[in-house]
Amino acid sequence: MLERMTLADLLSSLSPEERDFIASRDYGADKLRHRAALDVVIANGGVVDFDAQGVWHPYEVIELAKNDLRPGHEREFAACMGIVLLNVKLGGDRSNNAADVVEAQRSAVDSLPEELRAVLAVLM
Repeated sequence: MLERMTLADLLSSLSPEERDFIASRDYGADKLRHRAALDVVIANGGVVDFDAQGVWHPYEVIELAKNDLRPGHEREFAACMGIVLLNVKLGGDRSNNAADVVEAQRSAVDSLPEELRAVLAVLM
């Protein structure tokens, strides 16, 4: 039986270009700050330290990316959706509800390749 990819696996496998894509999602505003903060979140396996990082950097671009699946950027979408779902589950993100997040993006999640859907399934 093959091991399934975890959110931490997905995050650590994101290329510099994929990370830059996420960091640029707010029309490129504060891209370097978002990227640096995103790298911290990735190093933490997707956990956002809201006390240390606040909500804006990088959570703003993570939120934007999980709301807008762009063709060719399925991994970035899944990574950001996973980060949000994980932080809702852990109680750090108090502004979202996991069921509402998933329902709002149901068709996008359903269109993902099986491997990426499986990453998200354990967080839903």
